[in-house]
Amino acid sequence: MKIKNVETYLLDVPLGQKAITDSQTKLDSVEFVAIRIDTDEGLSGWGFNWNYTKGMRAVKAILDDNYAQKLIGRNPIDRKQIVNDLHFTNHFIGQVGVTRVALCAVELALWDIQLKEVGMPLWKYLGPCKNKVKAYNTDGGWLETSEDELIEDMLKLVDRGFDAVKMKLGLPDPQEDYERVKAVREALPDNIKLMVDVNTVWDLKTSVVWGRKLEELGIYWLEEPMPPFDKKSHIELSRKIDLPIAVGETIYTKYDFRDYIENNAVDIVQADATKLSGIDEWIDVAALARCYNLEVIPHTNVQQKLHVQLAAASSNVPMVEYCYESLVDIWEDPVRVVDGYYTLPEEPGLGCKLKDEILQKYRIE
Repeated sequence: MKIKNVETYLLDVPLGQKAITDSQTKLDSVEFVAIRIDTDEGLSGWGFNWNYTKGMRAVKAILDDNYAQKLIGRNPIDRKQIVNDLHFTNHFIGQVGVTRVALCAVELALWDIQLKEVGMPLWKYLGPCKNKVKAYNTDGGWLETSEDELIEDMLKLVDRGFDAVKMKLGLPDPQEDYERVKAVREALPDNIKLMVDVNTVWDLKTSVVWGRKLEELGIYWLEEPMPPFDKKSHIELSRKIDLPIAVGETIYTKYDFRDYIENNAVDIVQADATKLSGIDEWIDVAALARCYNLEVIPHTNVQQKLHVQLAAASSNVPMVEYCYESLVDIWEDPVRVVDGYYTLPEEPGLGCKLKDEILQKYRIE
């Protein structure tokens, strides 16, 4: 089997709901790059990557100008060797950032071809540990919502069967953050887990002071309190508070995860395959976390179908984030949540293809 053609798509897909806000971003659409890799035996593999701010045009340029030409003629089953070779084509423009985002899209498409060839979905190919995966929900906790609306939205999620929910922090005054968390915690039943996400905007002092206050409320984890590149501050924070710390949404290599894990600077590993170089590196991170008895709970906005399958094949992944619900139906055969649990796909392949009408309607180039 040989690769004979590569095509890429740049899309800007509206959320289909009111704009949502966290401490970094206000957004009303998501950019995607999709890639289709065709073989001479009639199999095609689809991969993708995404971002909720503009800039995916640069990723498409890497795919078109660098990676595509190096894929032609290769056997797609040689996935690991291909990914390694592509990684080392970028000495002068960097091996993370846009190059890593593009590399992941290629890796996912190569996985899709292999899974279609063997006629299995990813989770069955890897070997399942479970046949359904618990979901927790972030869609009720956006920063722009008033306190009353926040409580109302969270209670609606509980009524739908979610027993774990997350809300955003990072307002200019942390006291206001704290009061909102306290109000939600008091409104929720005691058996409902409540997590909070700062999206990296606090410094160490703020994280220590308000992390200790949040401990009093029984918060399940404190997510991304500080910029992820500041490992030293995360190590210091882990020594000063008992509240579990979750990081990983903006960590891009297994080596950075290794440094966090070995220094006891993380309790919940939020590895995202689309921020790493794809599935293989995600599996490496999950295995490393398991050696330290750490849970992996993937960061997920639009890529639930990918992470739900990885979760089903991983013993240390207890649940997966459910977010951007308005974008669930942009995918062919999307996974859905029923009574707080994701259903698992049965069709062969990775299952990360955007619907044809989405590719046509929202394609920029």
